[in-house]
Amino acid sequence: MKQKITIQFILFYFLSLSLIAQIDITWNGNINNDWATADNWSTGSVPSTDANVEIPSGLTNYPTASGAVTVNTVTMASGTSLLVQNDFTGTITYNRNLASNNWYLISSPVDGEDAFDLLINTGDISENASGQEAIGTYFEGTWTYNYASPFVSGIGYAVKKDTSGNLPFTGTLKTDDVAAESQAGVGTFVLLGNPYPSYIAANTNADSNNNILTINTDELAEATIWLWNASTESYDTKNNASNSFHIAPVQGFFVKKKNNSSTFNITESMQSHGTGATFQKNVRPEIKLSLTSEAISKKSEIYYISGTTKSFDNGYDSSIFGGASHEFVVYTEVAENGTGRKLGIQSLPPSDYENIVIPVGVIAEANKEIIFSTETSNLPTGINVYLEDRIENTFTKLDDANSEYKIKTTEKLDGVGRFYLHTKSSSALSIDSIDLNSIRIYKTNANNLRISGLAQGSSSFKLFNLLGREVLSTSFSTNGNKDITLPNLASGVYIVQLETESGKLNKKITLN
Repeated sequence: MKQKITIQFILFYFLSLSLIAQIDITWNGNINNDWATADNWSTGSVPSTDANVEIPSGLTNYPTASGAVTVNTVTMASGTSLLVQNDFTGTITYNRNLASNNWYLISSPVDGEDAFDLLINTGDISENASGQEAIGTYFEGTWTYNYASPFVSGIGYAVKKDTSGNLPFTGTLKTDDVAAESQAGVGTFVLLGNPYPSYIAANTNADSNNNILTINTDELAEATIWLWNASTESYDTKNNASNSFHIAPVQGFFVKKKNNSSTFNITESMQSHGTGATFQKNVRPEIKLSLTSEAISKKSEIYYISGTTKSFDNGYDSSIFGGASHEFVVYTEVAENGTGRKLGIQSLPPSDYENIVIPVGVIAEANKEIIFSTETSNLPTGINVYLEDRIENTFTKLDDANSEYKIKTTEKLDGVGRFYLHTKSSSALSIDSIDLNSIRIYKTNANNLRISGLAQGSSSFKLFNLLGREVLSTSFSTNGNKDITLPNLASGVYIVQLETESGKLNKKITLN
């Protein structure tokens, strides 16, 4: 009997030691970011190998582990970060909160998570009409749903839940660089994602060297990142002209590839604990042009940055997302040498404001009320922002508080040619001078020449080769854009002679 009691006591003793060893411990970051600092933890001691660690949201400091770490589990709340600079052993569960039942672009912040497990653990992933779970991949403009394989590090996915709440990702922590491969065709959009439970620098203002845009310059057709905004159900455009921004844990994002087979590098050196202020904030001149209709608002951004030009500057000018169609959007085209690229961000030199005219493009359905407004900051004293409407022959000052320009569309709007932004003093505003300064002539394809920015009235067009021989002549009436079919011409430089009711314009163009 005594021996039986002794055995039971020994078993109870060792079971108690096991339960005591697997303690719960919470990171509070009271001192700094150092994982090895005891006072950063709720127990006043650094987690042991059997600890179950919790990292809650809403803190100032989040942990960086510079030495090797072994724990039992780590549970991370949405928006938190864990930065590891050595070996890390233990199971990680990252809970990403989705604020609504809209679509989100995601990626796994851990190794070993499977889409099927995520379906089971979440329990409320939506289904479409065909009964397919709303977890999808993207390849060359096509979404594929009912995804059921392990998530690939560095690759993004789309997901939709029936209700708001957490997506729990469970696996091991990634401690090396990621090379995300894409076999999609040249010039196509690729959906990538953050593979770490920490933030990664996206542009030069977040990290001057170790960021997505800089490291992948040779792979990108355009130095731009597109982020899906679930609250506005549209894509936000980001580049090196944007304020400092980081890609959050579980965040997916689009890039556009340059080469037929590109590899996009996401490295450990990009990691940090979150966003930071940029030196440009509240310093450089900015115009944010908004277009609103039926409580839906879209925005196009214009920055004035030294070293940029009036033409396209890769990394500082960025197109709106081209991997989906747009029913309602506002954009701009470059002030000079445009090729029809629709910009969500345009950067211009901080000089010569009076002579810069910015074409504004709009896509909007017929019979809709649309409202233009602006947010401006740091423009030079005396410079105002005007929106020109060439159909109505009006200029509206938009940089005053609560100022707006409102119209009701009588037909579908799709392109540039009607609206223009001007940065001028009121005394310099002149319809006649603005008309000729803002006309642009460029090829849209091998057989078509486009003239945009024409005012109402009659125009004549002549095209000459460098020997002075006339090769094309036509007359027309328009109030915006005019497409002219080109004859079969040899490649080379030609002279355009355009005469409108406001005056005459001569311009050199190159036909390839």
